[in-house]
Amino acid sequence: MTLRQRDEVGLGRPPVPAPGCVTCAELVVRRDEARARYDRSAETDANVLLRHHQRREHAVGAARTRRVFRYVPYVIAQDATAEPEYEARCVSGDETECGAESGVRSDPEAVEEWQRKHMQETRHTRYRRNFADYAVMEPAGS
Repeated sequence: MTLRQRDEVGLGRPPVPAPGCVTCAELVVRRDEARARYDRSAETDANVLLRHHQRREHAVGAARTRRVFRYVPYVIAQDATAEPEYEARCVSGDETECGAESGVRSDPEAVEEWQRKHMQETRHTRYRRNFADYAVMEPAGS
């Protein structure tokens, strides 16, 4: 960028703080302290930070650009790369639950078989079953 181009976009002059902005005022103090120490590097750093702050918060030196966000519909699908998990826990009992558990299995039939065996041994007929899987969000129509 040439000196002329810098002057045209205002980079040749130190940025002016926005009235009433605490952050702008703090950065100007930082810049002035650096200038008083003859620390041109710190002075430049303060100016750069002030320009970035002003562009973000005050739209100074650059027109606010309009952003267009497009809605993309997604669907939730079961992750085919991960196996689902099945398990059961016996909740039979009058005062307290039995609490026996099948353990996590990758096949629902294995959990049902555990339930049948537990029922044969204990005559317990009430179970809480849990199923867990992994889901992925995929763009609709893909």
